[in-house]
Amino acid sequence: MITFRYHVVTIVSVFLALAIGIALGGGPLKGEVDNSLVTQVETDRQTIGTLRGQITGLEVATDYNDDVVRTVAPSVLGDRLAGRPVAVVALPGASATVVSEITTMVEEAGGTIGGTYRAGEALLDPEQRALADQLGDQLAADTPGVALPEGASGYERVGALLARAIATTEDAGAEVDDASDGILAGLGTASLFTAEGDVSQRASLVLVLAGSAEQLPAGAERVTLALARAVAAGSGGVVIGGPTNSARPGGLVAAVRADVGGARELSTVDSVNRAAGRLAAVLALGARARGEIGHHGAVDAADGVVPDPAEVVGED
Repeated sequence: MITFRYHVVTIVSVFLALAIGIALGGGPLKGEVDNSLVTQVETDRQTIGTLRGQITGLEVATDYNDDVVRTVAPSVLGDRLAGRPVAVVALPGASATVVSEITTMVEEAGGTIGGTYRAGEALLDPEQRALADQLGDQLAADTPGVALPEGASGYERVGALLARAIATTEDAGAEVDDASDGILAGLGTASLFTAEGDVSQRASLVLVLAGSAEQLPAGAERVTLALARAVAAGSGGVVIGGPTNSARPGGLVAAVRADVGGARELSTVDSVNRAAGRLAAVLALGARARGEIGHHGAVDAADGVVPDPAEVVGED
């Protein structure tokens, strides 16, 4: 049984320990404790200074590399996209700067931008699949000439509709007609997919730009893969680009590369957050225009950092 005496002894022991600690800290160990803390603080300060210097050096080197790539890009790109319209599709979280700079590189390669589009989170969120299914069924019924595979899923139907609205298998592109306008209007009303600015023509090549995995709804990579494969079937080719971490587990680029069908039908480029990755993405569009599919970038890229420029220049 725990007695009152036990409680008293316990409390006295605690106070005695505190008193001894205070006495030692203010007495014989005071100098050692103070000196140890001062030494540690100074060491930490030096380490922080060194790391800051390293970070600054890396930032300077990275900016320099980006500037070099931007400078040489027009010469490297040549006219490999001449006569080819490109549709740029930005997923949630895709950087506006990346979209703008890749658009510039497409034009430097002789291509044109048929249209720039934004995919809404609701389109890619598996939890809102019912909305996509319902709208896809309605638009498919109202739009003649949309080729739908037998037994197509809801997302495959929406992907086929997107292909009809923004893309074509004709190399030189195709005009925007009532069918494409109707599909975009229907998807836009539900904030699933919208055009940014004017759409000049349906494109033969489609570039899909992703943000980081954490900027997409859970499971969005699987939805995007289904949509992209359907768009690829109704266009001259699709390239999917994303930042470096999109090639890590959970990212869109990694999901495409890990999918047997997707890897055979879609090209991928990671690290488009850097100028070198953006150049690689435009080179990949040029390669895709020639019927070549590849996976390029800085992370687990099966086909090297960039497509070989010598293999995508000029005529066959």
